[in-house]
Amino acid sequence: MPDFHLAPQTALLVAARGTGPEHGLMRWAVRDGRWTGTLLARVNQLSSLARHPFLPVLYGTSRMGMEGDIHAWRVDGDSATPLGETSSAGGEPCHLVVDPSGRVLLFANYNTCTIGVQRLDATGGFDGPVDLLRLKGSGPEADRQEDAHPHQLFFIGDTLVAIDLGADLVREYAIDLTRPGAEALVETRRTRVPAGCGPRHGVVLEDGRLAISGELGSNLVVGRRGDPAEAWADVRSTVRNGPAKTRHLRNYPGDIQRSPDGRYVYFANRGYDTMTTFDVTPALPVLVSELDTGTAWPQHLLATADHVLVAGWDSSAVRAFPLRGGQPAEATTLFDCPGAGWLMLWDERGAGTGRY
Repeated sequence: MPDFHLAPQTALLVAARGTGPEHGLMRWAVRDGRWTGTLLARVNQLSSLARHPFLPVLYGTSRMGMEGDIHAWRVDGDSATPLGETSSAGGEPCHLVVDPSGRVLLFANYNTCTIGVQRLDATGGFDGPVDLLRLKGSGPEADRQEDAHPHQLFFIGDTLVAIDLGADLVREYAIDLTRPGAEALVETRRTRVPAGCGPRHGVVLEDGRLAISGELGSNLVVGRRGDPAEAWADVRSTVRNGPAKTRHLRNYPGDIQRSPDGRYVYFANRGYDTMTTFDVTPALPVLVSELDTGTAWPQHLLATADHVLVAGWDSSAVRAFPLRGGQPAEATTLFDCPGAGWLMLWDERGAGTGRY
């Protein structure tokens, strides 16, 4: 067994993506020396997960194409009690986040160009209908950037950051919950990233810069909010050339995660089935290594103090790279999981403690 170990009273939650009876929300833990998975909820194409900031409540997005749902569960050990399930009022929701106050859930409807707003009650369940903020914009790649396509949402302090693949933008919003519905989102700034990058996911570095994966440009871009696009560092995400291995001829990179000390970022090249490591302490990121993940279509990454976990969607496996001084060594398989597409550590002691 690989030397990856969960902390006491911690489980690994996995969004097992697909349409079969085996797909949905899974909880994985080690029992009697072996990884054991439990299906907590059957879900059609569960694509992303987020947790409430202080309640033991988990949220998810699901479905593809022009359909979409959002979900809420109260998680307690091997059970997930449904608190809500409703339409996202848009197509293919792909990412979601709860505001720091725990009063509103925000999610990205990728295909229909909207940010969804769902108020939450005191239990973390849904309160009232979904409202939508319609985004507009475009980029140079006509097939994928004909309109705005939000792909990730996260908070920096009280500011909501939206990564818009379709418009090559980082959008920022203040949240004013005294205003109704989507009017609560007040845009404060737009930052343009290098054209054609197709920004997908981003992380905040120690010095405040953003490091963002370029799905369309197969690149890593690093810069500061508010700076012009030409001021952003722009480097290739891979040393590989030629047609990609999985799904498409192009690489179409996916997730990016930061090392705990902030020196490195880990970058998933989904088409080449590799993970690159970049040193992001210089102004221009330096590619340190590119390793095979041993998975097909590495959809999501999870960085811990001593490992990077990889969810291989097409190979239905979760693998672990041990870290040596922040740099990954060869990966080994933790367990097989149908359609592994999203990873989250879940601290089961967190209810009421602020650990969530």
